[in-house]
Amino acid sequence: MRILRREWVTDILEVLAAGPIQYGALLQAVRDRTPDPQHPSEQRYIQDSVLNRTLNKLRDEALVLRDREERFPYHTTYRITVAGRQLLDALGPLASWSEQHQGL
Repeated sequence: MRILRREWVTDILEVLAAGPIQYGALLQAVRDRTPDPQHPSEQRYIQDSVLNRTLNKLRDEALVLRDREERFPYHTTYRITVAGRQLLDALGPLASWSEQHQGL
């Protein structure tokens, strides 16, 4: 549960679920997900340093893998692990419940 208490975790995992992605594109994809169309008054904007710190935590938890090319130009790509995908799958029912009970 401590993993889920961190902000941006589900946004990052959902972007990574679509496939491997380079850091800059990941940053932009997470930013593009916000603000939430269902809550347009919420202004959420992930900072570069926050994404970096969160990715490091997700790597420590074995939910995300980081691949870096060995030759110049160095590209860093992130991808979700099996455990990360299982976590997203487990969150599916919780997301459905949340949508059904938005007015609470």
